[in-house]
Amino acid sequence: MMTHPKAALLAVFFGGALLGGCAATAKTETASGAPLARQIAQSAHCGLVAPGHLLIRNEAELARLSSLPGRNLSLAPFRQIDFRQETLVLVAQGQKPTGGYAITLEESAILDEELVLTVSERSPEPGSMVTQALTTPCAAIAVTAEGWNDIRITHRENNR
Repeated sequence: MMTHPKAALLAVFFGGALLGGCAATAKTETASGAPLARQIAQSAHCGLVAPGHLLIRNEAELARLSSLPGRNLSLAPFRQIDFRQETLVLVAQGQKPTGGYAITLEESAILDEELVLTVSERSPEPGSMVTQALTTPCAAIAVTAEGWNDIRITHRENNR
C-alpha cells in the first residue's frame, strides 16, 4: 500500500504534536515563585527507628511528635509552619549504629500530582572516627500543601 508523502508527513507531525502534548511537565516552584520544598531542620536523634517518611499535616499531628522515644529534635521551628499552606515531611534514615549519618534535601518537583523529593544520604567512611551511639538521623522538610496527592522520596547516597 502506497502512502502519499504529504499524508505521511502530516501523520508524523500531528502524531508528534499529540505525544509532545501528553508529556508531563515537572513543576519546581509554587505559583508565587516559592520553592516547593525547604529543609527546616536536620537531626541525628529524631527518634524514628525505621527508615521512611512521616507526613505531618496539622498541629495535632505535630504534637504527637513530642512523644517519640529518643527524640532530641526541637519542635520550635515546626511551630512556625502554616499548615494551611505547607505540610511537614520527616524523612528518616532509621536507626544507625554510630554517628556520621545524615540526610539532606537536594531537590523537589511535582510531576503528575506526585511530589518527588530527592534527598542525599550521607554515611561515615569506613574506618572514620564516629561517635559510638545509636542514632536516628532525619531531615525535616516543609513542602507546599497544594498541587500533589502522593509523595515519593528518592535517595542518593553521598559519602563525603
